[in-house]
Amino acid sequence: MSRIKMHRSLLLLLAISTLSATAWDHFQFDITLFCNFQDRAKYNLKIEWYEVDSVFSGEDRITTPQLLEPNTGRFSFSMPGAMNGDEALSNGYKPKAYISHDCTDDGKRVDLDLTVVKLCNTENTCHYRIIQDITNRSGSAEIEASGFKEGDMSPFPDFP
Repeated sequence: MSRIKMHRSLLLLLAISTLSATAWDHFQFDITLFCNFQDRAKYNLKIEWYEVDSVFSGEDRITTPQLLEPNTGRFSFSMPGAMNGDEALSNGYKPKAYISHDCTDDGKRVDLDLTVVKLCNTENTCHYRIIQDITNRSGSAEIEASGFKEGDMSPFPDFP
């Protein structure tokens, strides 16, 4: 085997072993949403979480999408997720919720993107408590988590 082929083989082996050694970081989002319409019983909701801290690598999915039809008023639910590492030079995970809903005056579907300001350190578990009123909300916003625990998946006292 030539030196070049051996060198390439060693680099490939090193790359594969580095990728397979990456641990999964786990997330849980304990969410309470409010849709405040007295004249409607239900609304449609789609929500999924992505990690968005780097313009170089794009967005990485944290959770699978959930399609829900909750009752109006207060609605609480959990979304677990995971990622297998973040980009080199990252300061931590930056979660962003993509929400599509029809909790609007006219009942038409709108999109709402909520980026959580609190970063989650890599190689950790991250537990977020999110409380938001989505009534007639669309567009993009940065939000503070109502609660945050790193390395602790115990329940938040106000959830559900």
